[in-house]
Amino acid sequence: MEKGGLATKDRPLLSAARAARRALLLDEAADEFRRNGVAGADLALITRNVGLTRSSLYNYCADRNDLARQCYFHLLEPMLQDLSRAMARGGTGLGAIVDFLGEACARDQSHAIIAAELDTLSDEGQREIARRQTEAFDMLAALVARGIADGSVRPNDPAIAARTIWGMIAWAPLGDIWARRVERDRPGRLSVELPRIVESGVSTARAPARIDDVELEDWGVLVPPPPADRAGEIVAAASALFNARGVEGVSLDDVASALSATKGLIYHHFDSKAALVAQCLDRAFALYARLLDRAERHPSGLDRARAGIVLNVQAQLDPAGPMSLTATSYHKLTAAEQQRFSAQTNQLLDRSIATMELGSADGTLRPFEAEPTALASAGTFNFVAHWLPADVAVSPHRVAFEVSNLFLHGIGADAGRDRPAL
Repeated sequence: MEKGGLATKDRPLLSAARAARRALLLDEAADEFRRNGVAGADLALITRNVGLTRSSLYNYCADRNDLARQCYFHLLEPMLQDLSRAMARGGTGLGAIVDFLGEACARDQSHAIIAAELDTLSDEGQREIARRQTEAFDMLAALVARGIADGSVRPNDPAIAARTIWGMIAWAPLGDIWARRVERDRPGRLSVELPRIVESGVSTARAPARIDDVELEDWGVLVPPPPADRAGEIVAAASALFNARGVEGVSLDDVASALSATKGLIYHHFDSKAALVAQCLDRAFALYARLLDRAERHPSGLDRARAGIVLNVQAQLDPAGPMSLTATSYHKLTAAEQQRFSAQTNQLLDRSIATMELGSADGTLRPFEAEPTALASAGTFNFVAHWLPADVAVSPHRVAFEVSNLFLHGIGADAGRDRPAL
């Protein structure tokens, strides 16, 4: 027996028990983060459901942010293993991507909520997660490049394709938070549609090979004019800062500094940071509605879907664009505001679903489940500004072309041929 009465042979059993308890804790944390985000998570509920006391929780993590960091890696690691297995298999690059998606879509994607709330973590935690996220992008981009080389994938930008695919996977839990449609749109439905979307797209038409082969809508015609009042200037400046650094990563002092003003001016117009966040979201939803208004001028489902994605991609890449939808910003809202913005999210989603249904009816889009497909389309652009490599100079129009082509026509090499509606 060793000091304290613990036999050496018993240590592996205790280590295994601790590892199992930790895994259970992280699974429970993932469920709570999915429901309420990192900032809004109820730690007492997590510990109670796992059978821990609040004090014993800190035997497993330093604090809320450390729990989120560990949970992120707990959820991401199986996906990285899926990617590694896909890369090691024989066969085409396209086949490996489809195999990966079949496995990844069935996994818990709550890591996306944590990644969307990076601003709540320490600088070290943010860098660590960003490194691992980039590793996943690079592995997926390598599979796309492999497919281009072996002829199974049509020519495209692998870096943009990888981030677009990952965005469609990752949007599901964030879409659940904003739309509160968990009971109507389980992840299993998306897991059926997403591999088919990535392989073949949703369109029945020929994929344009060059950017000059298709007329792209220009976000420039919808860019809001400079605000006419001081409150509007504050909202516009704050929206750009929140998009660049996250809600938690921006203080009211930062907003005042961007305007060469005092924090007193901010408080003159907004009684709290939460009130400012709500006004930024009001501006965002007004812009999202204008984008759809513009897209819905097109008569076919295909052209409406392309216009919606193209405009949203460009808007997200523009500092004057709408505030992106993250879990952090949602949980800054009051219960009444959450209900109001969830209703607006559902209105936008319903319009996107209507576009998908129009395309199925007019033959420009193939039949599929419209709701999960509409949710996936939002994932193509919501993360684009955060995930594109900072050292790669690509025009917003080019990014919009690549992203819309992937969603509409897939990455399969046969996407260049006309396909009849199924």
